[in-house]
Amino acid sequence: MLNKASVTLTLLSLLFLSDLALGRMRWAERDGRPVFLHPRRFGQEHPPVIDKIASACPGAVCGTLAGGAIAPLLAAQPECSQQDFADTIVNASRKFDAATQANMIALAQEYRQAEKNTPPDFTTNPPTNRNSVFCQKAPANPELSGLVQAQDTANNPNVFFDPALGKSILRGSQTNTEPFRGPPAATLSSGNSTPASPASRTVLGTGSLTRQSSAPNCTSIFTVTTTVTVTSTPAPAGSTHASAGPTPVLNVGNFGSCSIPQIEFGVGFDNRKETSFEPVDKKSYNHGSAQNVDIISKFICDALVNSCGADQTARSTCVSAQAAAEQKTAKTGAQADAFNAVFGIRTNFTTITPFDDQGRPVDIGAAPSPTASSVSSVPSSSPVSSSPASGASSAADFGKCSTPEIKFAVGLDGRKETAFAPMDQISYNHGSADNIGVITQFMCDALTNTCAASQAAKTLCAMAQAAANAATPLTGAQADAFNVVFGQTTNFASVTPIDNTGKPVMGASLANPTKNPVTPVAVTH
Repeated sequence: MLNKASVTLTLLSLLFLSDLALGRMRWAERDGRPVFLHPRRFGQEHPPVIDKIASACPGAVCGTLAGGAIAPLLAAQPECSQQDFADTIVNASRKFDAATQANMIALAQEYRQAEKNTPPDFTTNPPTNRNSVFCQKAPANPELSGLVQAQDTANNPNVFFDPALGKSILRGSQTNTEPFRGPPAATLSSGNSTPASPASRTVLGTGSLTRQSSAPNCTSIFTVTTTVTVTSTPAPAGSTHASAGPTPVLNVGNFGSCSIPQIEFGVGFDNRKETSFEPVDKKSYNHGSAQNVDIISKFICDALVNSCGADQTARSTCVSAQAAAEQKTAKTGAQADAFNAVFGIRTNFTTITPFDDQGRPVDIGAAPSPTASSVSSVPSSSPVSSSPASGASSAADFGKCSTPEIKFAVGLDGRKETAFAPMDQISYNHGSADNIGVITQFMCDALTNTCAASQAAKTLCAMAQAAANAATPLTGAQADAFNVVFGQTTNFASVTPIDNTGKPVMGASLANPTKNPVTPVAVTH
């Protein structure tokens, strides 16, 4: 017969011999399903090309580029961040000798085709490996045309991760699930999803998709040729003040998570008796009304940088829109119309009578003369020439230097291709460049470093840079847009762009003015 001590010893022996004595293993769960941990694919965030970039050029330039090259490959970055940074590398290469430049451009192309990191979709069991969505805008530099990022062959070919939505999307459900197809007709003007009014624009597009090459462990790389015809229909007489929809404007930029900026003008905003301005989209640009349009326009332009994640083209367009609004009569709807027009949005707030804070109509008098306070950016039809206007740059003092002016031509520095260069090589001693940004940055820096220019001159140069950036890249329209801010009318838009083999660049001519995205560039002093 077993006593109490024997029974206790027997039970303990059984427990120690059982697997249960080892404890219960807990498995990580999410939404009632087991979570399988995947090793972080850091190799896709730090591909070998980044180390090559770091040593591609002398000085600190390439080291800085290498440090900045990691973030655009992260999963949460916008779909065009990788292409935008590749453009940055190409732009930086213009500062160096031909051999260094060629190497940096080759590395920019390699970087553009690197795989972008994407997280698995853990809402499925097992988790689904997803592809990265494709950028739908053309690169700023032709050397990157037709290039897209690689995709891991282990990914589900029909599932993509959209960082803007933070979720999976199926192939074909959005244009960005295919290599560059371009935005749909309703969004051709900006890369955003704000639809255009069918009454204001018709877009007809044709295109071809050609397989260029295939690399191991990635999808095919495509070159896309598109032809776009844009026509517009005038707004009917008696139309309201509301937007008539975007006019045929290309390349005003990508506004990230925000809508295309637009300002309205009217009575009663925030219970005011007087007329005032406010953003149309309060979700993207959450600001109350103000009598001074500069308060609203500056807030909107700051938001593009601080909260929207807009690209540089969108930010530059906004600066040009600010300048356009400033040249109109203060506290009138014409300022809102001028701001909106730069983004391709037609409004008619100029017909609204301004009221003071007592609710009484304000006699605004005649609008200021353009020759006294503003400069039109519409190129002259005359041959290439320079004729400074009397008002736009009269308040700016360029110190020891002449008024900045840029030319666009073939044969500069022995080049076969068209390029940009300062007109006055004594004041602004810099060679030619394919990218106008290299020239404009040098000239604006020179105003500070060597010219001893006034602040008004420096501010004017920053606005001219923005105007040039907003015009069609690699065409004379960029030089015209820069020059006109300083009151100098040129017609370099009539110069046919030529590539580095001496051949005309098809589709780059500005004979059609609708391809120049920013016409109302002006400055008020």
